[in-house]
Amino acid sequence: MNPYQDLLMQYGAYGCVECGKCVALCPMAETASPLSPELSPKGLVRQALNAVEAASMPALKHCLQCGSCSQTCPAKVDVAGLIKALRNEAGLEEAVCMLCGQALMPLSTLNYLNNAVGAAYEQKLVYPLLCPDCKRRAYVRNNSKSPR
Repeated sequence: MNPYQDLLMQYGAYGCVECGKCVALCPMAETASPLSPELSPKGLVRQALNAVEAASMPALKHCLQCGSCSQTCPAKVDVAGLIKALRNEAGLEEAVCMLCGQALMPLSTLNYLNNAVGAAYEQKLVYPLLCPDCKRRAYVRNNSKSPR
């Protein structure tokens, strides 16, 4: 029996039709090198369905939790939710949203982004350090015209 049976059911992973739409939108390729099929939302779902131990799933360390995979999935698989749950199973320590404190990404991914951008990354990487809801609010606030 698959140890992730309940999680797979809860997040709809059994409905995955492996169409690849999640892979096309996923920014995970930008944070992982070299790129491999395991470093994609589709690859992660496949690994979970095959009962690969969560701690050894490389995609868990590179996902930015942007939610694009879940939003585009025609089978309504909540891949982002599954990744978050599998991270909890694996005990990965995560960075949190600067505004609301919601878990975002593993610290290893944040360290990668820090090294890629360089010093003072908080000033350069404001949006990646926000959860999707806070990101939307910040974008609207920063780009809406103020009434005169």
